Amino acid sequence: MIRVMVIRQRRKRGTRDAEGAKAAILAAAVREFTDKGLAGARMDEIARGAGVAKGLVFHHFGSKEGLWIAALEHAYALLRAGQDETALDVLGPVEGMRRLAHGTFRLFRAHPEIVALMNEENLHRARHLRAAKAIPLLYNPLFATIERLLAAGRAQNLFREDVDVTALYVAMSGLGYFYCANRWTLSAAFAGDLFRPERIATYEDVLGEMVVAYLRKPAGSL
Repeated sequence: MIRVMVIRQRRKRGTRDAEGAKAAILAAAVREFTDKGLAGARMDEIARGAGVAKGLVFHHFGSKEGLWIAALEHAYALLRAGQDETALDVLGPVEGMRRLAHGTFRLFRAHPEIVALMNEENLHRARHLRAAKAIPLLYNPLFATIERLLAAGRAQNLFREDVDVTALYVAMSGLGYFYCANRWTLSAAFAGDLFRPERIATYEDVLGEMVVAYLRKPAGSL
C-alpha cells in the first residue's frame, strides 16, 4: 500500500513538472517569436529561455512549426479569455457592444505579442493557423453573445436589422488592432506618440462610438 502511494505521488509530481516545463517552453517561445518572427527564432534560444534541454522542446511540440502553432493558439486564447461574454450580456445591447469594442482594443494594447504573432502569421497567409483547429471554435461563444446583443437591440428598436456579425467583429477588431500594429509608423508620420494615455482614451471613445453609431437604427425608420 505504501509503495502504491509513493508511485502515485511521483506520477503527480512528474505530471506537474511536465506541465510546468511545457508552459515555460511556450512562454519562452512566445517571447522569441515576438522578437524575431518565425524564421528568425531559434530553438536553442527558446530552450535556454525556458531553462530546459533542447530535446524537451521537440518532445513536447514536435518541431519549430508545431511550437509556432502552439504559440498562435496561446495568443488567440489569450485574446478570447479577455472578452467576458457574461459581463457583456449583463450590460445590455448598447453598453455591451461599446464595452466589447473598448475591451478588444485594450487587449491588443496589453498584449503586444498577440499583434506581433498575428502580423507574422499574415505573412505566411495563415498557413499554420489553418492547422490550429481549436481556434475557430473559440469564437462561437463570442459570436453567440453578439447575436444576443443585436437581437436585444432590435427588440428595443435601437439597432438596425441588417448587421452581419462576422463583418461587424472584423471591423471592430480591426479598429483596435490597426492602432496597435501601426503605432510606430503612425506616430512618426503625423500623429505623435499614440500611446500617451490621453491619446489612447480619445481613440477608445472614438472606436466605441463608431461601433454604436453604425449599429443604431437610422432616425425615422420604423
